[in-house]
Amino acid sequence: SVTAENDPRQVIIAESNPLIVFEDIPRILWGDLHGHSQFSDGTGTPEDYFGYARDVAGLDVAALTDHDHWGMRFLDQNEEMWTESQETAREFNEPGRFVALAGYEWTSWLHGHRHVLYFEDESPIFSSMDPNYATPEQLWKALENHIAISVAHHSAGGPVSTNWDFLPDAHIEPVTEVVSVHGSSEAPDSPRVIYDPVDGNFVRDALGKGVPFGFVGSGDSHDGHPGLSQLASPNGGLAAIFSEQKSREGVLEALRARRTYATNGPRIWLRMSLDGHPMGARLPPASTDTQQLQYSVAGTAPIDRIDLVHSGHVVGSFPGKGQREASGTLDIPALESGGYVYVRVVQVDGGAAWSSPIHAR
Repeated sequence: SVTAENDPRQVIIAESNPLIVFEDIPRILWGDLHGHSQFSDGTGTPEDYFGYARDVAGLDVAALTDHDHWGMRFLDQNEEMWTESQETAREFNEPGRFVALAGYEWTSWLHGHRHVLYFEDESPIFSSMDPNYATPEQLWKALENHIAISVAHHSAGGPVSTNWDFLPDAHIEPVTEVVSVHGSSEAPDSPRVIYDPVDGNFVRDALGKGVPFGFVGSGDSHDGHPGLSQLASPNGGLAAIFSEQKSREGVLEALRARRTYATNGPRIWLRMSLDGHPMGARLPPASTDTQQLQYSVAGTAPIDRIDLVHSGHVVGSFPGKGQREASGTLDIPALESGGYVYVRVVQVDGGAAWSSPIHAR
């Protein structure tokens, strides 16, 4: 990181996020894929939302996802609001500078909440209140004709948990939101667990059912602070997206390939690989007894520990020794079919990051 101080007569000190300089290093785009405006139960206009995300929070990617049927007025009953939301995303979308996505939150109080992200300019709302789109399967069927994905959020608990009896296809729902202002839905042993958690409903439980999710975080901000939702909450959420193209096409390709990781707000730098394959990869079961895992971390605060999660269990925890950087190479038991492995980084200040799992098919 870099610390800068201005005129010594003034006490203003700023510290950058970690700056990593290597040859051929993959590019990270920082995104917040979930948030609200006054078009449902948030504050500010869509223009305020995208302007803050780009110019204040310094995000590379942002999506506005107001509720389909929740708030003061309902998006699914006010076509002019949905039209303005899409038009504003189109106006702010500037490939190479900033990626703006239109979307909405499918707000089912029976099956859980999912945000729908569109990577095209004009698309419909498939409302959770419409009996034709009242189940996740009906929603996914409708989205097949569009350039779109869905993302489940606050899936383990409050305000409503996800019904994991409906397991998504990896193409339409390649990633899941493990952390937001509501807390972490990763696992019961996660830092800052979501409120009102439901036993057996964590993301790790869904992984155990064979769903090959990648991980993202996002804010679910309602106060006009996309990208910095942790300013008003103990938790926030960000998606780190590995994409050389800062465009809708590049972001969608990276999400579907699960080249992502999650943080609860801080811009922690994280890399993880297994036998040279990057996070998010789906591999055939290994023909050897062990595989080699490598990780590298640069934190925004001293690192408390790095946890290794292997097929449902924390199998190792390595102290950060008060340092902001850590790396290691580990020989781990080979992944069997349906198995997975990921790392979780926890800082002393409560900041955390989760790599996307590497899965064995």
